[in-house]
Order: sequence, then structure tokens, then C-alpha cells
Amino acid sequence: MWRALKVIGEGKNMGRKKIAGKLGLGEGSTRTILDQLKDMGLAESTPAGHSLTEAGRKKMEEKSKRLLSLEAGDLTVGEKDVMTLVQQAGSKVHLGVRQRDEAIKAGAQGATVLIFRDGELQLPGVAREIDEKVASIIESEMEPFDEDVIIIGSGETEKEAERAALAAAKSLEA
Repeated sequence: MWRALKVIGEGKNMGRKKIAGKLGLGEGSTRTILDQLKDMGLAESTPAGHSLTEAGRKKMEEKSKRLLSLEAGDLTVGEKDVMTLVQQAGSKVHLGVRQRDEAIKAGAQGATVLIFRDGELQLPGVAREIDEKVASIIESEMEPFDEDVIIIGSGETEKEAERAALAAAKSLEA
């Protein structure tokens, strides 16, 4: 749904067919998502097309601050990387395998899970240190607090990496 919000927010009064194309979904699936967004008060429909409500714009602004592209180097497995933050979810991460699996199920190449603990980013269950430059970028962009989780989704495209990050993050919100 986040991707749908983002796509709708990119233009004014966008038609369902165009939204479906940008999401890479069928019109039926897109209709279902649009109905859910309308039920939540985040989107509205007019004969001219679909647009975000004020609440939808606010939600998108909140989320977009926390979904950023990154060049993570050998920390990840994909061509493109997108990171997101899940607040106070460190205790829900064991080794990050579940999050990686969710990213792969979403059609991406994988996900890397980092926990911010004791003032530094850590890979759960791994003694390996994170490249200082990459860690610095992540910390300055995401501004994590103790026990926040940073998920870096990886894919062949940015859209795929975004899907990975969001699917992995969703597994921590349950």
C-alpha cells in the first residue's frame, strides 16, 4: 500500500490503469488497494482520477523520510539498495533470517538487517564490523535510537529493493 500512496502522490488525479502500470499490478489488485486507501481516508476518487487526501499526503511524507536509497557496497547482495527504519524492534530480530525470507518472497534479492545498539549499528549474530562510511551514511540519514532496526532491501531495481525493505519491515511490525 505504501508504494501505491507514493505512486498516487507523484501526480494529480491519476487513473487506475496508470497506477496499476506503475505498481506492476493488475487492475483488480490495484482496485482493491485503492479501495483500502479510500477506506483509511488516505486517497479519494473523482471522475478525473485518484489523488491523495491531506491525511494521505501526511502519511506519505512521514514514510518517505524513512525510505531512502543507499549504496551499501558488500553489505548487501543486490544492484540497488533501499533502507527503512523500524522503531524499537531490536528485540524482535533474531538473526534477520525471517526478514530476508520476507524480502525474497516479495520478489527481491534479499534484505540486510541492522540493529542500532550501544551507539552503533550491529549485524545480528555476526561479529563482522560494518564499513565506517556506510554506517555513517545510515546513521546520519536515518537517525536511529537504541533498539531501532534498519532494514536494507536489495534488488535488481530500486522498485524491487523498496519492495524488499517494506516486506522485511512489515514482518517486524506484526
